[in-house]
Amino acid sequence: MSWIDRLIEAAYTSPSGTRTTFTYEDVAQSFDKKTTAFEFPDADGTYIQDQGASGRKLPLQCIFHGDDYDLEANAFLDILAERGTGRLEHPIYGIRDVIPFGPVSRSDRLKSGGNQAVISVLFWETTGVVYPSSQADPSSQVITAVDEYNASAAAAFENQTSLDSTVEKASLQGSYQLLLDSVDAGLKDIAATQEDVESQFNAVKDSINNSIDILISQPLTLAFQSNILMQAPSRAQTSITARLDAYGNLLNIITAQADASPGLDSESSNKFHSDDLFGSTYISGSVLSAVNNQFQTKSEALGAADAILSQMDNLIVWRDANYASLGEVDTGEAYQQLLEAVGLAAGFLVEISFTLKQERIITLDRSRTVIDLIAELYGVVDSELDFFINSNNLSGSEILELPEGREILYYV
Repeated sequence: MSWIDRLIEAAYTSPSGTRTTFTYEDVAQSFDKKTTAFEFPDADGTYIQDQGASGRKLPLQCIFHGDDYDLEANAFLDILAERGTGRLEHPIYGIRDVIPFGPVSRSDRLKSGGNQAVISVLFWETTGVVYPSSQADPSSQVITAVDEYNASAAAAFENQTSLDSTVEKASLQGSYQLLLDSVDAGLKDIAATQEDVESQFNAVKDSINNSIDILISQPLTLAFQSNILMQAPSRAQTSITARLDAYGNLLNIITAQADASPGLDSESSNKFHSDDLFGSTYISGSVLSAVNNQFQTKSEALGAADAILSQMDNLIVWRDANYASLGEVDTGEAYQQLLEAVGLAAGFLVEISFTLKQERIITLDRSRTVIDLIAELYGVVDSELDFFINSNNLSGSEILELPEGREILYYV
């Protein structure tokens, strides 16, 4: 069987179900790789972030001929104009869900083509959903959304900062260094709870600090490395509350500042966009903290979701006020990616909460030992002892004996 035998009939079926066949000329296809390149001044090589590929673009010259070519061409134009997803049976590239994209043109060869109409159209393959994902695991979807946020945030920072003059660069470097110092002060204790996390945190921090004079002229790489720095402590296997509080406190420091000075002063604008980058990435750190955590109770998971949503609300109010003060327009690329990550994380936390232990409270009617009470409530002692003590904040004599009237929290 040759390639000629493998050709199929060329046809397009519109969203309404009308199928039209046509002849064609030479064919082609293309797609875009969704990649971003990051160069690091203190290391050889290039890091390429790969976010997958776009749908296939399939340009076609659709030819109609014969006595009724004009009527057939008119009808084909009508179905191309329908709204929605159609199905292209491509003669060589197979069957694909597509939408006619961009300009559609028609030429009638009344003399040179023997009464032919040629309709030029670009069919673009579509997923058919707004937020496609190749991952079935919700936590993987969240992580993918954060990766996409990182790329968008770095690109937005590069596009939104003005670094044409030495004064602008020096001013941004000063305010940016203060933000880096804040990250170190606010997250180093979290990072220090896990050796590999602390090692990465310190390595990225030193890389940025040692190269800040160079990186300030490379805002794309500077922003990307900063995001890695801020998000590293999210992997530390320490209290989820401690991680969320650390990121939330750093965000509060930024949003508590006065709004940017009115006008189009580039230094004020640069400072706002660097603050925005850090504030937004703190929220992404909270998101990653949640999906990197092993939740034990329903209230713990729902509390994490509430904390992340509250952080996002705080950021939105602050961003809106500053954009209005500066008279700038938010292009929204990084914001939309962050919003998606937050939404996916909140949904993930609510979903898993239904599988977790629910909270119960009792009041002791007599003095009890911790061991006896744990055995009664949970049926086992050793595996629940630390959890019970931490859940009820027991200390001192209470670890030996719980007094009558003490409220006890347990989970079922």
